[in-house]
Amino acid sequence: MKTIKPPLQISERKQIDPSSVLALFSALGDVYFFMKDREGRFIGGNELQLEKLGLASEQALIGKTDSDFFPSYMSAHYAEDDAKVMETGEPILRRVELVANPDGSVSWHVTSKFPLYDRDGACIGIIGCMRDFDRSDNAWQPYRRMNATVDYISQHYAEPIEIADLAKVASLSISQFERRFRTVFQQTPARFLIRYRLTRASQILCNSDATLSRIAQDVGFYDHSHFSREFQKFFGMPPGRYRNEHVTVEQ
Repeated sequence: MKTIKPPLQISERKQIDPSSVLALFSALGDVYFFMKDREGRFIGGNELQLEKLGLASEQALIGKTDSDFFPSYMSAHYAEDDAKVMETGEPILRRVELVANPDGSVSWHVTSKFPLYDRDGACIGIIGCMRDFDRSDNAWQPYRRMNATVDYISQHYAEPIEIADLAKVASLSISQFERRFRTVFQQTPARFLIRYRLTRASQILCNSDATLSRIAQDVGFYDHSHFSREFQKFFGMPPGRYRNEHVTVEQ
């Protein structure tokens, strides 16, 4: 696959001031835009990104990393994605994902990340943007066709959910629903539901001392072994180890 390079190339901030780029993204009221160097340090961000991080100025952002703003279980995931983009040169394009918020809630975002190159073609970092469901309007129309389904999952994820239930919410036949859902989210409804439950489980693991069996039930897994297998596949480690590695950092 041909590597897609972003239109912005920066060798030094004094040579190409990114303020005009930031101004462009600031004019889009539903876009979070940021730039990082190879060490994961922020070198720029638009006003909406600053607002999301609770910062009053871009100067307060420069030099910070995700770990300065997010719990470790979130920042580690962001760093892994950043490293992959820089190492392969392949962008992450319009990936629909759950973002775990510091207050324990989750929100839906479409994320894109590109490698950032200097004038000699060397990768020196990344640029990225996110758009979320709550702030976007027309740009989200392909996803809003499934909005009722997403809302249903958010409200009932702890209960048994069949594909037929989701198809009914979307007013489609099961086959129509599965085709449309896969087109919009690039995954099956069943996989999407599991990812949602696992994301919620990761938050509970890091913010409570509930047993693994209790957490599995609370997020809709009625088979503890199934929960553990899926968690291992998604996060690369069993839930108990995940809790040990992430909770200790935050306390």
